[in-house]
Amino acid sequence: GVLLMELVTDADGDAAPRLNDVHLEAEEAREFHAFVIRQIVLMLCAGLVHGDLSEFNVLLGPDGPVIIDLPQAVDAAANNHAFSMLQRDVDNMAHYFGRFAPELKTTRYAQEMWALFEAGKLLPDSLLTGEFADDEHDADVDGVMREIDAARLDDARRRAARAEAEHGPAKAEEPTPPWLQ
Repeated sequence: GVLLMELVTDADGDAAPRLNDVHLEAEEAREFHAFVIRQIVLMLCAGLVHGDLSEFNVLLGPDGPVIIDLPQAVDAAANNHAFSMLQRDVDNMAHYFGRFAPELKTTRYAQEMWALFEAGKLLPDSLLTGEFADDEHDADVDGVMREIDAARLDDARRRAARAEAEHGPAKAEEPTPPWLQ
């Protein structure tokens, strides 16, 4: 229940501009993009996804980009949409900085960091490449269906055992005569 605020200024002490309001050279764009990606990794390591990151929610302070507007941040492990939000955040940054350094538009940092996050291997100092190869293996649908069927059978057995413990053995039902089927 604490709100902490700080005035982010530029080198002259004036209010820092949003990224949207500045023009960058290609090298600055690459440097700032790398910095923002590192900040996104740090947030994800803390279990958070910004959820609304764009050039409108990043100020350019004298020491570089400052991410703002975090009230909508989500718990990365508890929110079913966390990956899609992370991907949108990272894609927004790649698209913005890609205006000045076009090679950034094709990077795949979100997929790379999410795979590490899911595996429990994402660290604040993880070296990311921006490259990610999708898993091209076919899903084992039959295997998944066997697992579902086995789980259903186990559940039915547990329910029958519970019912028998509560009400005694079930009485055999009279077969339905063929003319009533």
